[in-house]
Amino acid sequence: MIAILADDLSGAAELAGIAASRGFTAEVQTVFDPTSTADIIAVDTDTRLKSEAEAARIVGEVTRHILASHPAWIYKKTDSVLRGHIRAEIEAILDAAGLDDCVFSPANPSKDRLIRKGRYEIGGVPLDETVFARDPDYPRTSSLVRELLGASDRIQTPDAIDPDDLMIDLPPTTLAAGAADFFAAQLARKESSLGFSPSPSSTLGLKPKPLSTLLLSGSLAAWDLDRAAQMEQRGFLVKTIADDLSPSIWQTTSKLMLAIGRPPSSDPATLTETLIDKALPLLSGRNDLRIGLEGGATAIAFIRRLGWTRFEVIPEGHTGVGTLRPPGEPVLYVKPGSYPWPEGCL
Repeated sequence: MIAILADDLSGAAELAGIAASRGFTAEVQTVFDPTSTADIIAVDTDTRLKSEAEAARIVGEVTRHILASHPAWIYKKTDSVLRGHIRAEIEAILDAAGLDDCVFSPANPSKDRLIRKGRYEIGGVPLDETVFARDPDYPRTSSLVRELLGASDRIQTPDAIDPDDLMIDLPPTTLAAGAADFFAAQLARKESSLGFSPSPSSTLGLKPKPLSTLLLSGSLAAWDLDRAAQMEQRGFLVKTIADDLSPSIWQTTSKLMLAIGRPPSSDPATLTETLIDKALPLLSGRNDLRIGLEGGATAIAFIRRLGWTRFEVIPEGHTGVGTLRPPGEPVLYVKPGSYPWPEGCL
């Protein structure tokens, strides 16, 4: 078993989706369940918005539970723009697992998110000059990776300008941590050495019938990146939590995006809960929905309301999106807020 620890649900789903697309059986869990027979288990520790001390405690505890199942490999998934308590969580894993050090690469060259001479840039723009400078929880006021991470003599942060920079040969005593591209590169290196082989039954994917689609977007970054216009071009009716909504809206559209928008001011957690409150009546009596969840806080708030803790990962192969299916429930498409939805996904 390969274990992934992520600090939010969208990150766990993203990496589990990458693994599933390569032929691995994969699950996403919000509570670690060692009885799973999946090749890869991605655990959402839900620590992005916890205090630093609480995040470290939770991650250390989950790591110890995972170690009792003797995983072949542990990967620490982090936010690609270093939001969250990354240094504290990495060091908690190092301590719990008795590892020496960590190579940390949050870069995603496939999405033009690069680290050049220690500075993070997106599309050639320094991180602190992008929409992430206005993040409500972790405003990115610097582009220096070491400054954003904090001081640690156990964490290395190499430059990453192209995918080959991520094909690093790591010793067993070194933890790999970072974003999706680094995981994909390290998984490719480890496939043969870990003795895993693709399962034919896990590569069939899911061919959904034409369904109604509800997209819930709780990401301020997505809204600032013109997500509403992007989804309108794909035939979505776009509404925000400021609009009056009722289930009768499905009489006028089969594709609905409900977003928090950009309210003048409010607590992010309150906005997320308001979004879920608005969405749940739209699910009533609908057995033909597929649901898109944009943003880790949105995704975990939604599944908690529904009481789901364990998800099969469907290998549809949409880059950056995890396709999850709770037992007997609608299919969920889970994605970080800052990436666009791939063509053909929703």
